[in-house]
Amino acid sequence: MQLYKFVPTLEIAKQVSEGVFRFYELLKYIKLEEDTGRSDGTEGSVSFTDDGIKGFIDKLPTASLEGIDFQCESTSLPDELLQQYFVFCMSTAKTEAVIGDCSFAVELETDYFETFGMVLNETVTGVADGGQRFFSHDTVEYYDIDNHPASIEDSHRREVYVKQSSFEYQQEYRAALFAPGFLFDGISKMPMLINRAVYDNESKQRMPFNLEFLLRSGVDECGWRYMENDVSKFQANLVGKQNKILTFEE
Repeated sequence: MQLYKFVPTLEIAKQVSEGVFRFYELLKYIKLEEDTGRSDGTEGSVSFTDDGIKGFIDKLPTASLEGIDFQCESTSLPDELLQQYFVFCMSTAKTEAVIGDCSFAVELETDYFETFGMVLNETVTGVADGGQRFFSHDTVEYYDIDNHPASIEDSHRREVYVKQSSFEYQQEYRAALFAPGFLFDGISKMPMLINRAVYDNESKQRMPFNLEFLLRSGVDECGWRYMENDVSKFQANLVGKQNKILTFEE
């Protein structure tokens, strides 16, 4: 599937095109105060707006506690859990309407994230349970009063792939890392180098280069935490070129 990573500067676009993927903590998008389309105070929650529920209480999801059923207007995850998620947001739509302040977009393929999943989830284990994974990627599910989100009971990673229908125009696709504090801190002190031999599909001969992921974490100049998966060396060896950078004039 073709994806587009929208970014505000050519410098960031070049980094992504070379194979450097920066995942920002989910709390950044909850606490941001701006109107470009990044900020969403309801990230990590299911919340129906006042306009959406007025006169339609019977349409709200039904919850249960100790055998008593009730209509649930809003439910959210604690910050202590949300701060363990780091996301890389993209779109399946090639349109400048997705994010308001972006002048560039980088073309990506879901194949990237399939490879990330195979390598990262095999390497980083034991970080969570309940259907959780260290790395995941998927389309975002949009919900409203008439279309409730699917249950995440057996797939907790889905809790960061649900957004209100007011954001549906973004047609978002995202990748996410689940990194508890001990893992973030450990990688910030010593980046994790993942190095695997790779073989040609047809000849079965070993390639003259390895599959290399460099996983690092840190804090940017604005104080937001991030995790970065750098596959630029492997991309340069395997493909020999950068991903295409688009501008809105194209």
